[in-house]
Order: sequence, then C-alpha cells, then structure tokens
Amino acid sequence: MLSSLGIYVDKNLIKYAKLKKVKDSYKVESFNVEVFEDLKEALEKVINETNSHKIPVCINISNELYNYFDVFSILEKKDITKSLDIEFEMLCSDKGYDHSSLESRYVLRENKENFDKYKSIYISANKNEVQEQIKALSNYKLFSMTPVSTSITNLISDKEVQSIAIINIENETKITTIIDGQIHRVDVLNSGMEDVVEKINKLEMSWKKAYDACKNITIYNNNDTKSLDENENEYIDIVMPVLYKIASETKKIISGYNENIDKVYITGMGATINNIDIYFQDFLKHSKVEVLKPFFIDSTSVNVQAKELIEVNSAIALALDGVGYLNKELNFAPFSKMNNLETIVNSKEDFDIKNWKQYLKGPYTIQEKVLLRAIAVFLIATVGFTGTSAIIGKKITNQIKNAEINIQETTNQIENMDNQLSQIQSHTSTYATLIGSVDALNQEANVAEKDRVVAKNAIPNFLNKVMFIIPQQVQITSIKNTRDKHIVIEAVSEKYEQLGYFVARIKNDKILTDIQSTSGTKSDSLVQITIEGDLPWEK
Repeated sequence: MLSSLGIYVDKNLIKYAKLKKVKDSYKVESFNVEVFEDLKEALEKVINETNSHKIPVCINISNELYNYFDVFSILEKKDITKSLDIEFEMLCSDKGYDHSSLESRYVLRENKENFDKYKSIYISANKNEVQEQIKALSNYKLFSMTPVSTSITNLISDKEVQSIAIINIENETKITTIIDGQIHRVDVLNSGMEDVVEKINKLEMSWKKAYDACKNITIYNNNDTKSLDENENEYIDIVMPVLYKIASETKKIISGYNENIDKVYITGMGATINNIDIYFQDFLKHSKVEVLKPFFIDSTSVNVQAKELIEVNSAIALALDGVGYLNKELNFAPFSKMNNLETIVNSKEDFDIKNWKQYLKGPYTIQEKVLLRAIAVFLIATVGFTGTSAIIGKKITNQIKNAEINIQETTNQIENMDNQLSQIQSHTSTYATLIGSVDALNQEANVAEKDRVVAKNAIPNFLNKVMFIIPQQVQITSIKNTRDKHIVIEAVSEKYEQLGYFVARIKNDKILTDIQSTSGTKSDSLVQITIEGDLPWEK
C-alpha cells in the first residue's frame, strides 16, 4: 500500500488530494480547496489535517516558462544538457531574462520531421520561488515538484492512444497536447478564471464567495426551461467573454497541428461551470470534448460527486506522481534516496539504460546496490535483444511516416483554405446586411446640419466595428438611430451566452457609450435582447 499527498498552489488558492494505492486500485481519501494568505502556514495546515507527515508530498511549480529546442540525437546526455543550456541562455539574452535567476528541466521527444534530432520541452522556473516551496516543506517528505501541465497527463488511462489536448482552466489556462502517447507541447494562455474571480470578488468582497460563485454558473442550454434571470446565471456576463477567448485561442492552437486532435479534455476550476463541455464542443467540431475525470474514478461507485473530484484534478494528478507516475526528468525537488528508489520501483516510464549508473548514487546499502545492479543488467540484456530489430524497423517506418506526413500536410492546407473561404463569405454577408442600414440611419438621425459630416463618418465606422465583433450565432434584426447620436440595436440568438458576449464586446471595445441592455426574452427557440447606447463622436 502506497499513499501520497498532492498539493496544487495557484496564487492564493490551495487544492489538495490524499491518494492511496492498493495493488492496481486508487482511492482519494481526502481532498479540499482553501484560500490562503501565508503559504507555509497553509501547507502545514493541509499536512496536519490529512495526517501526511510520513508520506510523499508532491507539489507543483508555479509561473513556469516553456521553450522548445532541437538537439542532435547522437550527443551524449551531458552534451545534450550543455547544448540546451547554451540555447536557453542565448534566448534569455535576446528576451532580457535574467538567466541566473532561473532553474530548468527538460524532456526529449522524437522528432518526426528529422529523426537525427530530438525535440526538447525545456521548462524553467524562478529559483527563489522554488526554494520558497522547498523551505516551506523542509520538515516533511517532499517527493516531487513538477509542472502541473505535465503531471496532468497522469489522469488519462494508459489505454488512451488518441491524440489528446487537455485544457486546464485554473487562474490561468494551460493546454497540454499529447501526440503518439507523449507530451508534444504546452501552451499558456493569458486568460483564465482569475479574470472572472477578481471581478466577482469586487462585488462579493470575498475570494471564497467569488470562487464558490464560479462553480454555480450555468452556461445557457437550449434544452433548459429555467428563467434566464435565476441566480445561477447572475455572473454569466462576466464569465462568457473569458470562456469565448479561451475557446477561440484553443481552436487556433489545435487547428495548427498537422494531425487531428481526437479528444479534448477540460479540467481545472473552469470545468466546474455547468455545460462547459457543450460550449467548447461548438468551437472544436472535429474533436470530442469531455470534462476530465481521473482514469480510476467510476462515478457510479464513489462516495462523492464526480464534480467535487474534478475540482481538485490538479492535486490528484500531482498525488499520482508520488505513487509511481513521476517523470523524474521534470522534478524540481532536491534529490533524495526516496525519490530514486520509489521512482525505479513504481515508474511507468522506461528505465534509462544510458544513465543507469545514476540510480546507484546516494547513500544506499550493499543489498540495495546489488538489487539495483541486477535490475540494470536484466534491462540491458533485454534492450540488446530488441535493439537490432528496432534499428531495421526504424529505417522502414521512417519512409512510411514521411509519406504520411506529406499527405496530412496537404490535407490540412486544403481544410484551412476551406475554413478561410467560409469565414470570408460569412463576413461579406454580415457586412452587406449592416451597410444596407446606413441610408436609413442617416435619414433618421436628428442632428444639426453642422454635425451631419461627423455623423456620416461615425455610422459606417460603427457598422464596421459591429461586423467584426458579432458572433456567428447572433443575428441583428434592426438598427435604429432614434435621436441625435443614440443607437438602438435589436438582436436574437439561440444561445444566451452569445448575446452576452456581444454586449460585453460592445462595452469593452467602447463601440457605444452609456450602454443599456435588456436581460433577454425568449420566444420559441430564440432569445431576443435590445441594446441601446450613444455613438462616441464629439460635436
């Protein structure tokens, strides 16, 4: 039996999960989410409450940087490290980073475009922040410090062989892409739930209430017969622009890959928003979208609601590091005897034959060294047997892979051209509809003759701006200039959140001033709203 405590720290928020492994089964013994002010005090409280003084503690690093370099595969391990360190130092110099203040780790991946080189995922973190966490846990069994964006893959079953993207929507959003069973890259977005929580906190005057409010938000569903004015949708105008931005950027990232992403998982704080998977499915039509549940969770047999566990997915993923899922190459925690022994015994990853001697370093007993050497000899013999056939097979498969890549690239180019054509046609139609209102608007405008030149220019500018922000699923039924520079817009949509986003963009982009909008009325399958405001021209 093995136990582990996973702790995810994000700004002023701590998520934790204590995990127990018995043979091949896993159980979450305790979990929670807490707001904190002092990190050390919060960590001590979590460890005391979970009675985790003698078990491995696994925590995330924060504010990490992701970079990607190619390196020749024929180099020795030490030379690869030197080469990557030099490239990173040059990058820091170009971007104005303080190289000496950063600590780095990396993993190597096969390069499909050039088999003579590896692709590296090079991850860096602030040394002071790393040391602060190490110091805070100095009295406990600190086992690992890893980026949650790489540990989050622990939650996926080994049987998953598809190309996968995991969208982890915490305070910030990170997208981890897995291709051919390996992490391909991690993309960090500048949008996340922090944008939502901060705005709600200003209204509620409490971080805890703001966080809880996020979990009660329900994205409008066409099958939902509830009133649009219920409390569960109180903050929907705050959350929808953020989700729209995340979904749009995710779509761009996924569509940029040479191969299709079969499945997209959503996790993190954002995954607690009701119907978020349905919302993202509208954007990612070529991928199946699901809320991520840990592979060992059977929602029909657990004692707690699946949603409660999903809320602490980041912590569960880290806890899995402590029971055999650790990628030791990305561990920022100080080396310890416990790290090595437990990683060798429990790790899912292949034993590193080239560097087997490193596992024998440390204050081991004679018996432990004999055991470790026996493991190494066995694995070397196994690799020697399979190595010859692997070399021959690789030459054959390389040509096949190159041909498949060329075919896929051509297919993707054709699809991108079709998508661009569709977008152009959509914008052209929208613009034609809007520009047809110019004459009517100018005729109805009750402005003095001396202001007519200004108004004449302002209205087309207004229409142009509207054209570029209007969501595809929103239809404008009328635009009127009722008095002076006052504009009234009537709009309908099948989805309330699209109307909410449209209003938010008009406000944020200052297309109109002194904006007022109705809460929305539903007729048949359509929701209708009225938006009023003034054109921002000066007399």
